[in-house]
Amino acid sequence: MAEIISILNLKGGVGKTTTAINLGKGLSILGKKVLVIDNDPQANLTRGVGITDISKTVFDVYDANEPLPIQEISKNFYATPAELRLATIENRLSSEINRNYKLYDAIEPFKNDLDYILIDCPPSVGVYTANALIASTKYLLMIQSGDPYSIEGLKNMEKMVNTEIKKRLNPTIECLGVLLSFVKRTNANDFILEQIKDAQLQNVLNSSIRDSISIKESAISGEDVFTYDSKSNGAIDYMNLAKELVGKK
Repeated sequence: MAEIISILNLKGGVGKTTTAINLGKGLSILGKKVLVIDNDPQANLTRGVGITDISKTVFDVYDANEPLPIQEISKNFYATPAELRLATIENRLSSEINRNYKLYDAIEPFKNDLDYILIDCPPSVGVYTANALIASTKYLLMIQSGDPYSIEGLKNMEKMVNTEIKKRLNPTIECLGVLLSFVKRTNANDFILEQIKDAQLQNVLNSSIRDSISIKESAISGEDVFTYDSKSNGAIDYMNLAKELVGKK
């Protein structure tokens, strides 16, 4: 049975998409069968894994209840693309009775065939994030090291999960922890850690992701960091994260 993980923060630019791609690839290298789902109208994950065929995307799941479209990226590594048209139907979806369960229903047939499903969520509380959280067994909170504003996004997301999702819609969902991204050796990191502690948020994972040029360059080239440079700091950090998650399952 697949572990289904939503990757979250209400602030953009904290590394959610990068983490979905590179954590997914790292898990696949460890022999796990992984699907990453682009659940964001910006469709950055779709471009980040090099998908150009968007004839069928997660848009069709939400718009017409079609089966989840899956494309093979590499051995054990699969992706469901998104497209900008997602942004055009969110208001209409809000009036549908089953609006929050479309992704859950689409994922259901694949749960027994995969080890991990990672869902890249938009930086907002809306129908797409709700769908992801209802379908998930766990959620991963992202925070950019040195950025105090992403703490607020973290706190607001945690509040939403606890009051809206866990209490009413998915009582068994659990927090995997907080992942620090873009880590530099500065005093700001200690400040962020203290803020997380003061806010009584979930535990910070042992693994963290350093600020790495290889991660940025791989994203520009439409590749995961392992394919781009398997010996880079980015590849090392995401492999450590993948191993930590496998140890938690």
